[in-house]
Amino acid sequence: MFSSRSNWLNRIGLLVAVACAALVISARFGLAFTPPAAAATLYGWALLLGSFALLLGIANAIWYHLVRVQRGQREWVFSLILLIVFALVFGSGVSSPEGSVAPLAEWVFDAVIAPGQATLYALTGFFLLGAAYRYLRFNRPGGLWILAGALLMLLVQTPFFFRFVPPALVELLDWLLTWPVMAAMRGVLLGGALGVLFISLRLILNGAK
Repeated sequence: MFSSRSNWLNRIGLLVAVACAALVISARFGLAFTPPAAAATLYGWALLLGSFALLLGIANAIWYHLVRVQRGQREWVFSLILLIVFALVFGSGVSSPEGSVAPLAEWVFDAVIAPGQATLYALTGFFLLGAAYRYLRFNRPGGLWILAGALLMLLVQTPFFFRFVPPALVELLDWLLTWPVMAAMRGVLLGGALGVLFISLRLILNGAK
């Protein structure tokens, strides 16, 4: 991330990054000692740097697929299709006064990107079933309880389930889904976010050495 030739340059860069992050985070929490104008400026710079990083990523992907097509590597046809579609969509967006809502760009999004996203999201169910078949077994410790809880939560979400069970059981399952299950999910998400934060800090601190 920083230069490896000079330790003091790395430490100065780390100090600047931590100070900027602290100002933006404190402004998000509404702390009084952070000037709103300074936090807004830093946040705008972060968005600008993110946009620049996105452009660099696009340029890197284009270069990578150009090399694949030029060398005739395996499955280079898919790289060629990607480059052609990118050129068409980018050209239509730049040349058209509508910009991102140009007819060709909207058609590609509605006919290609949106169905692809829906397909990938639909495959998630098969991945979950495969994982459940491998890990949620009766002979594993706690597997029976985990499998029963997962099936119970799935049944709660189905409409026909409410026709065959008493209303009190439906209310109990709804309470379980709203409070304990949701609390566990939020704990998992919070733990994942903290893990990503700690890993990022570790990478930054290791880069500053």
